[in-house]
Amino acid sequence: MSTTKLNMRLWPRLWRHWIHPRQRVSVYFPVLALQQLTEQIARSEQRHTGQLRFVIESSLNTASLCHHITARQRARYWFSHLGVWDTTEKSGILVYVLFADRAVEIIADRGINTCVDTREWQKICNHITQAFQQQNYMAGLSAGLDELTELLVQYFPRKHAGVNELADEVILR
Repeated sequence: MSTTKLNMRLWPRLWRHWIHPRQRVSVYFPVLALQQLTEQIARSEQRHTGQLRFVIESSLNTASLCHHITARQRARYWFSHLGVWDTTEKSGILVYVLFADRAVEIIADRGINTCVDTREWQKICNHITQAFQQQNYMAGLSAGLDELTELLVQYFPRKHAGVNELADEVILR
């Protein structure tokens, strides 16, 4: 593939990321709504042994785009960076949104992945993405969290009081 064709393919993605700075994306994810989602995460974790983190990244920098960094790669970065992999029961889950690409990824730790099929995660990602297509951003994340909760209650119900190992706060960058 020639450099020209490669560059022509990159331009639409570059443009999407350049027009979605954090301050513009924060309109779709107001502080109050993010606080409500944080509270919903805390309530969810009282019902199961999973540890949930949500990251909404507005866009990637130009260097990352030129290196063809995908939403999945960024999700893996955040999974590691936030220590989602480092829970006692290997029960961490990251829900990652790359807003400029309208991409949603769920990364689960090995304790959960042994029981839950990856198709379940993909189904939840698809539901969130469908809500995003209708510009129902917070409703999509909230409904996705409800689906995650039901899945985790089914496989990993809380049997005793537990420790909250990971912060519940939603990260918007």
